Amino acid sequence: MTSTEPRNRGIALVIVLWLVTILALQVSLFNLTVRDAASLGSNELAIARGEQLASSGIELAVAGILEPDPRRRWDAGGEFRVVRFGGAVLEISVSNEGGRIDLNAASEDLLSAALYPYARSPATTAQWVDRILDWRDTDDEARPNGAEATDYARAGVAYRPRNGRFLNPLELGRVLGIPPEIARALANRLTVYGIDGKINPLYASREVLLMLPGANPMEVDNALQLRERLRDDAEPVMAALASVKDWITTDKTSVYRIDVTVRGETKSAFGRAEAVVLVDQTPRTGDNAVADATPPLHILSWNYEPSTSTRSASGSDNRGQR
Repeated sequence: MTSTEPRNRGIALVIVLWLVTILALQVSLFNLTVRDAASLGSNELAIARGEQLASSGIELAVAGILEPDPRRRWDAGGEFRVVRFGGAVLEISVSNEGGRIDLNAASEDLLSAALYPYARSPATTAQWVDRILDWRDTDDEARPNGAEATDYARAGVAYRPRNGRFLNPLELGRVLGIPPEIARALANRLTVYGIDGKINPLYASREVLLMLPGANPMEVDNALQLRERLRDDAEPVMAALASVKDWITTDKTSVYRIDVTVRGETKSAFGRAEAVVLVDQTPRTGDNAVADATPPLHILSWNYEPSTSTRSASGSDNRGQR
């Protein structure tokens, strides 16, 4: 054996060890890829299952709204209900849009009272109110503190005021001078499906009631206690809110906001849906064939977000409006 043979055998052994290491690394990477793909597939399946379960939750809520027995009918004040359905836990809340301030029907005084805590000065409040009114009116004549198409063009934005109804509360953030974060902060207190610029106190949150012009916090708290105790008896609640009597009504709208959070229980599922639905509450009887053939709900807006974050299914985390 020549002197070079041990050296060659040593080099060959190193090469073999390299190859074994590379193959082991490739196997590890393959296994990791397979696990990641399986995890991704599982997540996609959970998201898809969550969306279907959320849709079922919307339908369950509508059935609860239409329940003929008032003792079993679902309340529309925003409390969460916990329902176990299809191997998952659904947390469902129902709120009537009559408990929010209608961005399209609110008067100048109501808008001023609602916006002042966010504008923080009379001048900014007046500007925001005029620009909201300019956005929703049909003319091109700017109010004293308002803004019309020429002002938007001068500001360099790519859009113009709608000169018509707001389509979504978040559209408030497109009004010239109103920061989007203010629109987001106000979104859960505003609607575009309200009741003639008034609020139904049986469905309104404390925050919304305190936004009404002249609201008295002690009266509001007393009214909320009466509402909790008497439930659907509107008269004592209305009487307790004497300071805001011009801004409240016993009427309600047929539009509801339904929030569904899905958490897997026996099967993987997660996600959250928010739907605004028009509920046809025409009595379903054999004498009314047209009504019987009409679907009881019409989706006005639908938003589904896959999310792994969930609230406790015990129902202890009550984020309802009441």
